[in-house]
Amino acid sequence: MRASAAAVLFVASLGGHAEPPKAPKPAFVVDFESTRDGDIPKGFTKQGACEVTSAVAHRGTKCLQIDPAERGPRRIVLAGDLVENLGPRHWGRLYLKVKTPTPVPVVPPGQSFAVIHSTIVEGEATSPLHHDRIWVRPVDTCTGPDGKLQWLYNVEAHPRPEFATGSPFKYRFTGDWTLVEWYVDGDTQTYRLFVDGKEIPEVKLDNGAGNLKGTEIPPFFDSLSFGWNNYQPAGAGFTAWIDDVAVGHERLGDKRL
Repeated sequence: MRASAAAVLFVASLGGHAEPPKAPKPAFVVDFESTRDGDIPKGFTKQGACEVTSAVAHRGTKCLQIDPAERGPRRIVLAGDLVENLGPRHWGRLYLKVKTPTPVPVVPPGQSFAVIHSTIVEGEATSPLHHDRIWVRPVDTCTGPDGKLQWLYNVEAHPRPEFATGSPFKYRFTGDWTLVEWYVDGDTQTYRLFVDGKEIPEVKLDNGAGNLKGTEIPPFFDSLSFGWNNYQPAGAGFTAWIDDVAVGHERLGDKRL
């Protein structure tokens, strides 16, 4: 893992002319290349069955493999100064590949719909509104019975009920590498989600400063997790791969870092 604090530098040249500001570096980048197969990157902890593999990769030769399971977390978690020092605002990105066809939910008798709710990125924090523990999910999905999925922004707390803002069930995992980007800003209570460079407009949130209901974006996160966690049974389970994770204060897009 390569880690660097984001900074903006403005340097005068020898000729006295000001150079343009250099682009801020990400707070951290994880490309998995320096991690041995079967391990996880240094500085992270692991929940459930996931490990670095050289069997597939987006760039380079390695990525993080999410092993199939009926339900529960399979992810890596980063906590500490690198995450907390992001403060209230950050951009994040990762590349995601999901094995298809994906599991679909079993619709119970007497009902017409069901979902498998799966979290890919999650931040743990203290709610700025209720001051209890919350789990903010800026990259979150629900898969319906026909395999179509919904992208959503979801916040869970206990014992309060969770809340979410979601798109229609009109998207699908394709089996290809997909660029997923998210943006959160606790100062303005703003949230954005982009998939392959295109914004998912139905989940866009702009509450404004001090308006915390329906967003609860915290002043900082205690940890960020990357991987998979599905909460309903998924049969044989989802198999997925994650690569080229990067988080910082500027949008990173598909830049090679």
